[in-house]
Amino acid sequence: MVATVLRVLAAAVVALVAAAASGSAHEAWEKEWKDTIAAAKGQTLALSVHAADGFAQTVRVFQKRFPEINVEMTEIIPDAMVTRVLTEQKNGVFAWDSMWASTSNMNSLLIPAGAYQDLEPFLILPEVKDPANWRAPDYRWTSDRAHQVFIHTLYATTLTYQNVENSDGVTITKPEDLLNPKLKGKIGIRDPYHTNGGTWTFGSLYKQMGPEFLVKFFRDTDLVLNMNPRQNADAIMRGDLAVGTGITTDVIARCKLAGGCDAVRPLPFGYVVGPRGVAVFKNAPHPAAAKVWVNWLLSKEGQQAHVTEYAKVNDAGAVSLRKDVDPPNAQQAATTPDYANLDKAFIPGVDSGDAVLSAAMKLYIDVKGGPR
Repeated sequence: MVATVLRVLAAAVVALVAAAASGSAHEAWEKEWKDTIAAAKGQTLALSVHAADGFAQTVRVFQKRFPEINVEMTEIIPDAMVTRVLTEQKNGVFAWDSMWASTSNMNSLLIPAGAYQDLEPFLILPEVKDPANWRAPDYRWTSDRAHQVFIHTLYATTLTYQNVENSDGVTITKPEDLLNPKLKGKIGIRDPYHTNGGTWTFGSLYKQMGPEFLVKFFRDTDLVLNMNPRQNADAIMRGDLAVGTGITTDVIARCKLAGGCDAVRPLPFGYVVGPRGVAVFKNAPHPAAAKVWVNWLLSKEGQQAHVTEYAKVNDAGAVSLRKDVDPPNAQQAATTPDYANLDKAFIPGVDSGDAVLSAAMKLYIDVKGGPR
């Protein structure tokens, strides 16, 4: 009897200690969060965001949620941001707090250059830190080298489009169709010497078809080079080209919403699983504001705001890795990747995908020449 009583008392003591510890931890993060919000008041958040519809709109929701933080938002394509920030940091200028974009340039260029700092110390909210709240938790970080870029979205998409009215009757259903002589000089690519949505197509074809096919594609098609995504999209929409790689999907979506671009259609291959992620720059001048921004963006509230705003202007990609945030509609849900088989997908912006991408870009240089 005595032994039984002692066991019950011991169990009760353990439960009380555990409850006290849990309560203490809860009070600790709540206090840190309140203190961080207070410290961020009056600070200016210098924020770089991907120049694609759906990003800036989400930032405006954040501005309304935290009006005491002054947000200076610069919309810029990631490869241009790489050049800008590395030049500034080389000259001792640390003007930026955070970057939010597709992660390819973030992982392959800015992490190796030491442009960011570790992000984990910036994460406060338990709902953000707990791996159990995230689908595919092993893919929350772009790299095992450093936990600096947090991935909140993985979405399946193709960035390769065809204008069927300017394809000389060629039906394109598989990668081999791109080699049709009728398409020679009618396939546009983006800058092949820098990581971007155009080179993502190279990586996807490399993984799907192998290097021999990609060599033929580079050698035999007389590719038309456009240096930025809008030029490539405009050439497809006008009918100057039959096929374009690295097309900005938001531009096509806006065109279709306006009643145009009936002849512009995505190709049924060249798929990638595209990541979006957030990072904090080295020596960020306003760390409290950066903490509030990162935690809000990765919270249920922030991710719900993002998928909602993104779906308004894009016909694909409004998905989140958070388990408590669902795509806004069936069309967006169709761009959810197969989380159980991500190891088989081409994912630019993570270490494994960047290795494939580097091999594909090297093939282009070997065939066509150019910077090394």
